[in-house]
Amino acid sequence: MKGLFFCFILPAILLATNYTNLDAQCLDGNCRNGQGTFRFANGDKYVGKWTNGQPHGQGKYYFASKERYEGEFSYGKFEGNGTMYYPDGAYYTGAWKKNLKNGRGKLVRTNGSVTEGAWANGKYTGGSTGSGTVAQTTGQKPNKPTTASSNKPDVSSMRDCNSVYCRSGNGYYNYPDGSRWVGEFKDGVPAGKGTCYYAGGDRYDGQWLKGAPNGEGVMNFANGRVYGAVWVNGAPIRELDSDEIIPSNPVKIEASKDVKIYAVIVGVSRYTAMPSLKFTDDDALLFYSFLRSPEGGALPDEQIEVLVDEAATRENILRTMRQYFLKADANDVVLFYFSGHGLEGCFLPVDFDGFNNKLRHDEIKKVLMQSKAKHKLCIADACHSGTLNYGLAAKGPAPVSMAKYYQAFEDSYGGVALLMSSKAEELSLEDHGLRHGVFTYYLLRGLKGAANANGDQIVTIRELYTYVHAKVREYTTNVQTPVLTGAFDDAMPVAFRLR
Repeated sequence: MKGLFFCFILPAILLATNYTNLDAQCLDGNCRNGQGTFRFANGDKYVGKWTNGQPHGQGKYYFASKERYEGEFSYGKFEGNGTMYYPDGAYYTGAWKKNLKNGRGKLVRTNGSVTEGAWANGKYTGGSTGSGTVAQTTGQKPNKPTTASSNKPDVSSMRDCNSVYCRSGNGYYNYPDGSRWVGEFKDGVPAGKGTCYYAGGDRYDGQWLKGAPNGEGVMNFANGRVYGAVWVNGAPIRELDSDEIIPSNPVKIEASKDVKIYAVIVGVSRYTAMPSLKFTDDDALLFYSFLRSPEGGALPDEQIEVLVDEAATRENILRTMRQYFLKADANDVVLFYFSGHGLEGCFLPVDFDGFNNKLRHDEIKKVLMQSKAKHKLCIADACHSGTLNYGLAAKGPAPVSMAKYYQAFEDSYGGVALLMSSKAEELSLEDHGLRHGVFTYYLLRGLKGAANANGDQIVTIRELYTYVHAKVREYTTNVQTPVLTGAFDDAMPVAFRLR
């Protein structure tokens, strides 16, 4: 269809010496001789220099399995100096040849041990090029490095398990390096649930065994970073859901007998690891303007926030959602709108780098479920948004004619409604003629009254979906199909039509 632009899925390439169909798979730039971004069907992506149709020179290679290589390439191979980042947080930096560690380099593991020296054909060979060292853990100290002064807590009322044999129960134990375990013991050693206060200022909360994190736990680094994972012998093997570990101050519920509507609006167009989009930021600002208008509920400043491009980082989005949505009481409405790139199971904020900082659908759903609001509405104009399975204005000074709109919220039993722009396997489209995402164009038209099928001035979620579904399907010749899921009252109001 002329004028339509696809919201691309994650770019990917396959590291191989035989690259075919270069023009079709080249997402940006020159993938023959120059600088370009290339993808392959296996989910990998390469961004960097090309010579004769192969990666050659400086570049970055993103594996679908979540490793990332940054450095020098020679005709499709890792060769020269580079760094490989592994999913568990470990990394190797140094010399490479034909995709293998070869020459002098350093491997830093997540438990703090370091292997540095000479490598050949991917294997550590020791001191053939210098003094290689391997940091060892003995079980007599916690399996993590320490760098600064102790942050040990007061344990004056607890058992000192350095002095007495702690077969079971709780106590504390001081490791030789100055770190301290406070928690459960088994057969005289720290084991089970508790907290390790590292001498360097870090803190681990969770399951522990043989001097190291083992099981579910959260590492709170002294620099403020927080990382939750399932650990085995001190190494993380699976990340926990981020919203379980991002620290946040308690938000006080603002109780009121009136209906209030809290909204967070997000639009991202200026991606660095994805093709830029044309109209997503404008769509977000227009949706924001609609909510500020009488038709959208005339939301005051303290009940609505818009995050566009640089402001729309993953952390900022989640923090803002909590800041607004957790204030809602049982009479209220919360609304989240996202316009930008999406992958299956997640939206992509502005700081998505090709691997990190996905905004997972599960994270959004958890914030919505944590809110006490009666009505919860999520609207997304993003590729693959239909994988999100499973509210509109704040009451301030408003025209008397809007009383019917707010009364409709009280009359509806509420629920959680998720209105997505496309099915899980589909892309969401932008259109130069409409100067919008197709979904958002018809969404705004529907909210402004076109979806009000029964003429009662109240646009309900079911009316809105019926209208948007039909229009988007018609305009895109059935390429894109909006989806409505959740557990909600079909009469949930979403807009008020002024006469």
